[in-house]
Amino acid sequence: MARAVTSTQSSTILRINTQAPHYKWLVAGIILLASLTQTFAGNSVNLAIPRLMATFGTDLASAQWVTTGFLITRTLIIPILGWLGGILGNRNLFVACLVGFLISSTGCGLAPNLSVLVGFRLLQGLTIGSMEGLSAVILLQTFPPHQRGLALGLRNIGSSVGHIISFTLGGYFIEQVSWRLIFFLGLPSGIVAAVLGLLMLPQHREYRGEPVDYSGLLFLGGFLVPLLLVISLGRNSETAFSTVVLLGLASAIGGSCFILRELRAAFPAVNLRLFRSGPFCLICLTALFNNIGMHGAQFMIPIFLQQVMGFTPLQTGLIIMPAIIASGCSGVISGRLSDLIPPSLIVCGSLITLIGVFYAFSSVTALTAIGALVVYIMLYRICMFATTTPLTVLNAQILGMEQIRMGQGLMGVIRNIGAGLGVTTASVVFERRRAEHQLMAYSAYDTTTPTHQDTLSELKHVLHKAGMVGATAERAALRTIQQQMDTEAIASGFRESFFFMSLCFVIASVPMVWGLYQRRHLGMAPRGEVHHPRTEGRQ
Repeated sequence: MARAVTSTQSSTILRINTQAPHYKWLVAGIILLASLTQTFAGNSVNLAIPRLMATFGTDLASAQWVTTGFLITRTLIIPILGWLGGILGNRNLFVACLVGFLISSTGCGLAPNLSVLVGFRLLQGLTIGSMEGLSAVILLQTFPPHQRGLALGLRNIGSSVGHIISFTLGGYFIEQVSWRLIFFLGLPSGIVAAVLGLLMLPQHREYRGEPVDYSGLLFLGGFLVPLLLVISLGRNSETAFSTVVLLGLASAIGGSCFILRELRAAFPAVNLRLFRSGPFCLICLTALFNNIGMHGAQFMIPIFLQQVMGFTPLQTGLIIMPAIIASGCSGVISGRLSDLIPPSLIVCGSLITLIGVFYAFSSVTALTAIGALVVYIMLYRICMFATTTPLTVLNAQILGMEQIRMGQGLMGVIRNIGAGLGVTTASVVFERRRAEHQLMAYSAYDTTTPTHQDTLSELKHVLHKAGMVGATAERAALRTIQQQMDTEAIASGFRESFFFMSLCFVIASVPMVWGLYQRRHLGMAPRGEVHHPRTEGRQ
């Protein structure tokens, strides 16, 4: 079989000196635009779900596929980042991702019905799924080793700006104009990033004509699709237990076949042999449990602010906004610190802070001061980037540049699985504990006590002043007491879900603490002494 010639030379379409000191900042600017663009595929769409339901006359179970479908295809494409990058080259893959995003976003905005919208969201997940890992690889290959943490931290600025635009301009479009416009938010930055990337990014292609591992790709789909469906549907109480079991079995079978195939293949689509590196496994474990806690928090905190604290969606966005701004700045700082001190120390410090923050969250009530809530939210958002950026730097130190693309792909899929698990488990913990607290409150409440009678009398007196009399006032007073009991049950459910998140961060910190104990592995060795796993097969 003829083999294609390896293309290892880096070249740009424009005549640019890629060795010039300023060139790396041009690349960072392009990646920052791409990071801003990909943000619009998530937050704005979630805000628009109620409007989508009204427009297409559908229920939440159907509308949620706009988000679930995107999550499935995005996760499906992430682990083959190394294979795709080797075939297409980093520049071509970068431009292809953005072009696919532009096409799918336009299709979403013009979708005539829910089915077409979900179809374009599936395409959007496939096209943008590799972007986060790919942008990290490009930055790591462009910047010198002593500035790679700073480079990765710069991406967080684009992400934070995207979040701010999503919460403000996106919310305005949804409320005042049309939900369709949110899919066009990322088009200007996406077009600019695609054009600049095509002209200025270097093309580095490593394909050697290896055969495509079609069986491995098929088994990968057979593993991830049922797994993500279980995660997404598991939080819906209306999902039949038999459906969850069948999907779980399908995922287990697909996963077993996938592992056996990739370990035996001469040229695997996903190099699972990287997991033979102990430090890489520790990083992945930390990333998994960190994302379970982090994405559970991202899902639950806005709901808590509205259902327990009584804030409107706009007020909730304004409360979260300072934290988003602060986290963008902290991402750059934590990235730069990763160049100066061992990244594992930063990760450990951030996780310990998160444990304390969510332990404090587990005691909040409707009477908690708004200032305290703002501080808690700012700390958790700051620590969010202070864990993800150093973990990526740590991954590069351990695997080396020749394997970072494959390693980023594997860690990316683990992070996405953790994100889905975080939302599902936080929802399940909340709903079950809320129901238990509500049942206990109803069972323990005694309507014959003087306290109940005094409360009922006070409420009836207030209602009488409002114009209610007789049996109507008494029924309204009893409903008010019940609503207060329900609110307390909801608050208790949130508190226990926040405590669950603090436990996730405790578990996430264990691999990092162990890594610090094994100082010669996780970034604690002197600079230049990077430990690489033994490689086999195609990298």
